[in-house]
Amino acid sequence: MATVAIIGGGISGLSCAYYLKTLGHRKIRYMFLLEKNMKFGGWIQTTRFPDGAVFEHGPRTIRVGSKAGYNTIALAEELNLASRVLPVTKNHSLAKTNYILANNELYPLPRDFKSMLAKTPPFPKTFLLYGLKELWTKKSEIDDESVYSFVDRRVGKEIADFVSDPLCRGIAAGDARELSVRSMFPSLYEGEQQHGSFIKSLLKSRHDQPMFEYMYSDLVKKSCSEMWRSWTFKTGLSEIIDALACTIEERGGDILFNAECSKLTFKDNKALLEVENEKIEVDHVFSCIPADQLSKLLHQYSSLAETLMSISSVDVAVVYFEFENNVLKKNGFGFLSPSFEDSKVLGVVFDSCLFPELNGKSKTRLTCMMGGRWFRDILGDPETVSEELILSIALKEVQKHLGISQLPVRHKVIIQRNCIPQYVVGHYKKLIAIDNDIKKHDLCLTVLGASYEGAGVPDCIYTSKLGVQKYLETLQ
Repeated sequence: MATVAIIGGGISGLSCAYYLKTLGHRKIRYMFLLEKNMKFGGWIQTTRFPDGAVFEHGPRTIRVGSKAGYNTIALAEELNLASRVLPVTKNHSLAKTNYILANNELYPLPRDFKSMLAKTPPFPKTFLLYGLKELWTKKSEIDDESVYSFVDRRVGKEIADFVSDPLCRGIAAGDARELSVRSMFPSLYEGEQQHGSFIKSLLKSRHDQPMFEYMYSDLVKKSCSEMWRSWTFKTGLSEIIDALACTIEERGGDILFNAECSKLTFKDNKALLEVENEKIEVDHVFSCIPADQLSKLLHQYSSLAETLMSISSVDVAVVYFEFENNVLKKNGFGFLSPSFEDSKVLGVVFDSCLFPELNGKSKTRLTCMMGGRWFRDILGDPETVSEELILSIALKEVQKHLGISQLPVRHKVIIQRNCIPQYVVGHYKKLIAIDNDIKKHDLCLTVLGASYEGAGVPDCIYTSKLGVQKYLETLQ
């Protein structure tokens, strides 16, 4: 039986520990989970106000529709959280409406087949015509390209400008002209490579539904019958963090807070971790910290450390507003702003429209995302920028784009440092290089987390599960 260590207590580290305990209980002798802070969760942090209002500092919903998404729903049921779930169904009229900022106006994106047949600004053609262009565009032999280039080439400049550009800002706070389509949206890339068109790929894979292997879960069945689009918990996403931590503690293992690994060495198929002048020897290490942080622990492997350090992340300012009355003139999920528009926000989420159950006493809750790839250009140095400046800019943007004249009754400003990794063009080559270096040096190391394959909550949970399964298969 093996002794293992997990570095990092975010969603990836906690999921890794959970699956080691549940899937590997006959193969894992002992497990250490090291978290450098005084609490778990990483970028998943929730502020719960006394009146019941909820503000998410990082991720606020969990998406459905992928294998990773259904795996997360099944996990919630395993953690006895089924009664705590708040879903947003695909029939939810407000959740269907997503706005794009264009020429200082908010325009809804087409949300069903009927709306795709109509010509709506800022698009000069119907979405149906853009779809026909994609179907007739020849396959490219490029091994990777930017999201913007891919969409421009296959669908058209208007879709690249007003869909892929703001979408990349909303998902990764990054530039669609730099981010990799192969790593950010692998289904689009694979659809072109395998079928010559991602629309054809989508049509051909309709019967290959990702939820089939999770139909043992009653909660997954419910999500399918009710057609969930996304979901959260009754007091925010931190509920899954708390449930994972409690379950791991109940099943045994050392959970160490305020314990930062300062050195990591490998020898004779063992790993030695130095934590506050103490040494811990284990058979295997699961690194669930950002790639650049891991790089600093592996300086003796220069090539591996250099590749890890090249996976950069961006800073994001998150500003939460509460307004006493219903001040939104448009209802929906929220809006995203293209990089070339006259706006200093990446986007604004209409939290009160999605989850009025989490409103507390106020009628309107909004979350503004700012910075990302453009943090220094708009806000200055993240080390020295004041919360007052961020608050002032966010309030002006909300007034400008949403026509809100009232002042908020409550607000909170959070600066998330290096919180979203950037999968730039060629990212997949970095992953290959990392894997090759780990094998070359025969390191008993598995790298997991948002730095590598999927920064979303379901992706982090699912890749942790796959990493654990792969390691358990190596044990006798």
